[in-house]
Amino acid sequence: MWNEICAKIFTEVTYKLEDENIRYFVLRNYKKLPEGNDAKDVDIVIDPKHIKKADAIVREAYSNNDLEYYEECVFDKLRCTHGMSWNQKIGIHIDLICGYRVRGYEIFDFDELYQYVEKYKGFYVLGDYMDGMMLLIYKIFGYKKPLLKDKYREEIYDAYVKYKDEFISETIRLFGRELSVRIIEDISEKNFDDIIKCNKQITKKLKKYAKKKNRFKAFKGHIHFLWQKFEHVILCYRKYKKVIAILGPDGVGKSTFIDELMRQLNTYYVSYPEDRKINLLHFRPNVFPNLGEVGEKTKVMKQDTDFTNPHRSKPANPISSFFRIGYYTLDYIIGWQKVVRADVQNDRITMFDRYSYDFIVDPHRSKLKLPKWLRKVFVRLTPQPGIVFILEADADTIYSRKKELSREEIERQLEEYKLLAKSNKRFVMINAERKPYEMADEASKNILEKYAK
Repeated sequence: MWNEICAKIFTEVTYKLEDENIRYFVLRNYKKLPEGNDAKDVDIVIDPKHIKKADAIVREAYSNNDLEYYEECVFDKLRCTHGMSWNQKIGIHIDLICGYRVRGYEIFDFDELYQYVEKYKGFYVLGDYMDGMMLLIYKIFGYKKPLLKDKYREEIYDAYVKYKDEFISETIRLFGRELSVRIIEDISEKNFDDIIKCNKQITKKLKKYAKKKNRFKAFKGHIHFLWQKFEHVILCYRKYKKVIAILGPDGVGKSTFIDELMRQLNTYYVSYPEDRKINLLHFRPNVFPNLGEVGEKTKVMKQDTDFTNPHRSKPANPISSFFRIGYYTLDYIIGWQKVVRADVQNDRITMFDRYSYDFIVDPHRSKLKLPKWLRKVFVRLTPQPGIVFILEADADTIYSRKKELSREEIERQLEEYKLLAKSNKRFVMINAERKPYEMADEASKNILEKYAK
């Protein structure tokens, strides 16, 4: 993902920071910079007094290198910046950190860390000793289930071996003699799993240290962290949500399109599939189980698990249909609050493969036998995605790809989708007779236009 343009941007940012006399340093994973990058992003710790100026420098570097889109997520002391270019098909991720805190608690302030800065290939980095100490602290502190990668374990061990006296002295100062003896012994034996098991004790000791160091600052920082989390996830989550839905008849190529779209978005956001930057859901949030599953558990009916034919079952009677659509609508309303808020908290994109609009276009799939106007009422009750892509192709083309539906049914659904697309600007028609890359490329541009600046 890292290329010559990314290298140029990084160099421009670091040179400009130095020209403006802004103290900074790059935090770990810098060995191959600027030409290469072992990580997905670059972490730059900035003197807190100049964070706004540093932010402007990064934006300017993105603009100077023709990155059309900019997205920033600010939380506590972290500014997560993304520069993206649809024209150049690239993305770069630079995190600006103006204070290294965990849940508002600060162990080392910027001035303390800056004492250990050294120059490397023309830019400033944190020295090996403090880098190892930071890894030991911040990869465990505050986590319920800490995850310490193998390369981080090696870096901690190497720092301990190289700076043994300093390492021992600092752990005693932070954790107290009893706990530090256990930690040092485990590090010397590379027994990091036992250190991870002590995460609650480590967190408790570090909180105590932060409070002792500056009780008011620790209290203020923790309250600020809690307020930002409340504001981000509870009060203003609509401001941060990114929700997309994909619609189209069976056989139009939704699955292939979604795979390619996710690949392209991961490129722009500099993510790997395992990072789960995109949370893909099928039809609904699914906080409630399928009605067939409920019926089987209560021994009222046997669940139909033949999914090869979407119209395999007869529609339910009107009363049962009303209960069914109400049940699914409730799942959308409650599930949206749970799923989308969680995705906002983790800075993820929420993507639906099909959505409640199927109640209008394809009621047979959900076994609904209700008037269209009533189905529309229930759809209006469901939360609406920011962008809805509708894939369209010639009915004969779709039928030749997948014969799960009759040609007449495909034609009918296509007409319904066209009517739906005219009802609101959130709907975007995508010509599905093109290559998946071309379809996803058009969709990616729409997403960047919607959610990036």
